[in-house]
This record gives sequence, C-alpha cells and structure tokens, in this order.
Amino acid sequence: MNRFLWTVLRFSLCAWVGAATLFVVTGIREVTMTDFDAATKNSLAATRFPAYYAFGFTLVAVAGASAFGLILTSKEMRRRKTVVLTLSVFALIVMYLDHHFIYQPLEIMMLEPEGRLDADFFRYHQWSKYINCVSVGACLIASFVSACPARSSAVSNSTSDS
Repeated sequence: MNRFLWTVLRFSLCAWVGAATLFVVTGIREVTMTDFDAATKNSLAATRFPAYYAFGFTLVAVAGASAFGLILTSKEMRRRKTVVLTLSVFALIVMYLDHHFIYQPLEIMMLEPEGRLDADFFRYHQWSKYINCVSVGACLIASFVSACPARSSAVSNSTSDS
C-alpha cells in the first residue's frame, strides 16, 4: 500500500505541474497569435479554464489524500510527508481562492464583448497569473520533496518510500 500511495502522490503532483505548464504555454501562444480576434481569445480562455481548475483540484486533492494516507500508514519520513501534505493543502486553498475571487469575476468580464476594456480586467488577470504561480509553485516544491530519494538509514526497510 505504501508504494502505491507514493506512486499516486508523485504522479499526481508531477502530472499537475506538467498540465498547468502546458496550459500556460498554450494559452500564451493563443493570446499572442494575430489569427484570433479578442472575442475568440476570450472564448478559448473561457472554454479551457474550467478544465484547468477541474484537473488542478482533482490531481492536487489526490496528492494530498495520498500524503495523508502515507502519514497514517507509516511513521517513516513523517516530516517529508507532512511537508508534502501541507503544500498540497496550501495549493488547494490558493486554487480555491483564485477560482472563487479572481477567475469567476474575470470570466464574467471575458464573456462580455468589451470585457477586456474593463479597468479591472488587467488587475484581475495579473492577480490570476501571480496566484497561479504560487499554487503551481507549491505543487512543484511538493513534487521535488516527494521525489527526492530518502536518506540511507542503517536498516533498509522494504516498506519505505521506494
């Protein structure tokens, strides 16, 4: 069970960081293309972001649940597991705050024909970039912490993290 939880934990964190990075790269390319008008760019963003949040919440919640399961099933490397769990919960809270207080108002502006001209649009968009960097950054750190090899101990145990 321990190995399974470590695998799920590592996969979920790394999958989310990779998916979020791909989303950002694709989004930047779409926004900077001259082939799309503002309405199309807004429509593309409004289509993609619900999936972004669905994947993010799911993968980070699975990682957090795996970390919590690991804490409950084994006392080894408890500090490492607690750090990963804390970062996962932190990322989930930040993602929720972003979705509720930044993305939803931004989406309303994006769906209006002149929404990008709203004075708050740029401010919300900037905040969205910053807060997403914080949540994905927390997951990136958690993925490194979970993926780093455990220190060698005097007694090797087959139920450790690998």
